[in-house]
Amino acid sequence: MTRGPRLASRQTARRALAVYARDARDNGARLWTYTDLAVALGFAPSVARQLGPMLALLRQECLDQGIPDLCAVIVASGTDMPSARSFDTLSGTWCDTGLDRDGVRAEQARVMAWATAR
Repeated sequence: MTRGPRLASRQTARRALAVYARDARDNGARLWTYTDLAVALGFAPSVARQLGPMLALLRQECLDQGIPDLCAVIVASGTDMPSARSFDTLSGTWCDTGLDRDGVRAEQARVMAWATAR
């Protein structure tokens, strides 16, 4: 039996960057839900609830490549922000990045500009 890609791997994080950039080029940059990301990566929609570890690797991949944090455009369904739980941190900011909601919106704009310029 062939196994699919591991959800929480740097390879999957890199694939998320490529898939988002390709979609932005083809369809225009936009916000994606956690489910959109899971499906775009070839996983079942139910995997959306398990993306936390992969998103941490995705953030690190963005830092390593010196590009905007793609995690900013992965949002909770029906909102324009990452999950409310991602703001429930010791610092009270988004995933302890130091970004408040306005900062996340600015990062979203940077991601979209990066993605459409590729």
